[in-house]
This record gives sequence, structure tokens and C-alpha cells, in this order.
Amino acid sequence: MSFKAYVKNYYDIQAMQPAAHVLAHSAPFANAVSMGYDPTGPDWTYQYFSTCEIIFGGAALLANHPKADHVFYILAGSGYSLIDGKRYAFETGDIMWTPGSTDHEMYPNGTATLKFLVTLCPRGYKPTEAYIKNVNDVEGTTEPGNDGVTFFTLAAPAITGSDSQEFHIVDVLPGAKLSLDTPKSDVIAYSFQGQSVATVDGEKLEIKKAEDTLVVPKGAKWEIANSGKQAVRLALSISTAR
Repeated sequence: MSFKAYVKNYYDIQAMQPAAHVLAHSAPFANAVSMGYDPTGPDWTYQYFSTCEIIFGGAALLANHPKADHVFYILAGSGYSLIDGKRYAFETGDIMWTPGSTDHEMYPNGTATLKFLVTLCPRGYKPTEAYIKNVNDVEGTTEPGNDGVTFFTLAAPAITGSDSQEFHIVDVLPGAKLSLDTPKSDVIAYSFQGQSVATVDGEKLEIKKAEDTLVVPKGAKWEIANSGKQAVRLALSISTAR
């Protein structure tokens, strides 16, 4: 195990201006250094997991990340991307799968701020095709040992064709617990709503409010228990895919 599990909130992170972005800032919850990996070594799974905001007139300009897949999950606003010259329109609730080794750029529509989660994961990369999928168009599923938990799977090897990562929106009902076996994967859970308590190798970590984000090392035994009276909704990112 390379690091100890932690919780960070968006508002506790010092914002940064990403390279090749205009009128934009990001708040990285995790990267190789913050997760305790040697950035020159072979073991780390996330180049980063962050939120990003692009305001009116801004853009994420042309970039290409060789053999590292992006997930963009749109939290607010709408816009479009050009991926290898093809236009992909997106709106709130969409995932935009952006394969590694593709030229890509991103632009907001109108005057509303565009806010999104973004991952960049290199391990398990395989060449794939870009796609857009909205959470409201995905049928919920269950997993063994997770009664009262619904998974809306937006990215997984069976969908993407790459083993670099999974991405799910997960609802946990009051009294229910989310728990998965992730011996080879680091796990990140971003909170949209509700209150929960994570237990990671016996240590309890509170997820109290929206944009609290739990980061769990590979091999750890973990669960997230709904501790409130309303459903908890999380974005669950797993890299590499199970």
C-alpha cells in the first residue's frame, strides 16, 4: 500500500491554472505525488483526479496525452469538445470518454461556467473510440454484497474497451453500505449529496458534504456507509479497472 486513505473537499484545495487552459482553474484531489507514489515509478494509477472550471470565454486548448485515458464528467453547464477533429457536444450529467493519444480540446457554451470532474489514467491503456453517455440514459445495476446500492456505470472495460479505469455514479440508500473488492485498484469517491462514513482498514473517515472526496489505496478493505436520512450520491472512480 503506497499511501493512507484521506478525504479532501474542493474548497480546501488550492486552485491551479492547468497548462494549455484559458480562464480556467482546477482543484486536484489526487495525483501521483499526493497519493504517495514515486512519479517516476511504474505503480501509480492516476495522473490526476480533479474538478475543473472554465468560465465564459475560456477553453481547454489542444492537448494530447499519449497512452492515458481521460474521463470528463460534466457537473454543470454544457459545451463541446473536438477529439481528433470530430465534434462531441456534452451537457450536465454526461460522461465524455476521451481516449489516450488523441488530440482534444474543450469549450463551454454560452456564459455559464462549465464545471466537470476529470481523470487521467495511464495503466491498462488500450486504444479505443471516444463517446458521450448521459447518466439518465443508463440502467441501474447492483453488485453482490451491496444491498440498497445502485450503480450507473458510465465507463468500464466492457463499454470503453480499455482497462485503465471504471467510472460509476452510485446511489446508496439510508442504512446501506457500498463496498467493493479492489486489490489492484486505487479508488476515488466524490460526493454529490448526503452524509456517509467511510471505513478504510479500520479507520473511519467522515464524508460530510458535497464535494468531499475520499481517496483509497489499492488493496485496502473499505466501505462507505450512509449515515444520514437521505440517499447518498457519489461519483466512483476506480483505476485500474477491476
